[in-house]
Amino acid sequence: MNEKAITEKELLTAIKDLLKKNGYLNKINAEVRAQVTELLQRQQTAGAETTPPTPSEEVLLVNELVREYLEWNGYLYTASVLVSEAAMPKDKKSRTELCTEVGVRDDEKSSALPLLSNIVAAYTERIKRKINKIKRDAC
Repeated sequence: MNEKAITEKELLTAIKDLLKKNGYLNKINAEVRAQVTELLQRQQTAGAETTPPTPSEEVLLVNELVREYLEWNGYLYTASVLVSEAAMPKDKKSRTELCTEVGVRDDEKSSALPLLSNIVAAYTERIKRKINKIKRDAC
């Protein structure tokens, strides 16, 4: 037999590479981070005499917009850590619900981007219009 003996190190490297290639390693790392964060938060609040303040509606909305942005861009593991760390509900709000809360109409053009990107684009466009108006008025 002329089989090449595989060392334990080579086997572990091959397994690690396969897990990376399939995306499982990132998922496992994110889940571990989320669990560690959750455990640390529980430990921190267990010794505290007061409970953390309930986040305002604005904070909850921003968290949902960030979650939608992360998931839209494929940062699923980062989103799962956010959900855990921010103690967000597992059931996310729909895009329609977010549009209603933010006061944005979702059309064919805007649906091509995450809502947070649309909000930033609209805000920067509004600032540009104000600057241009100031320039025109100064002339």
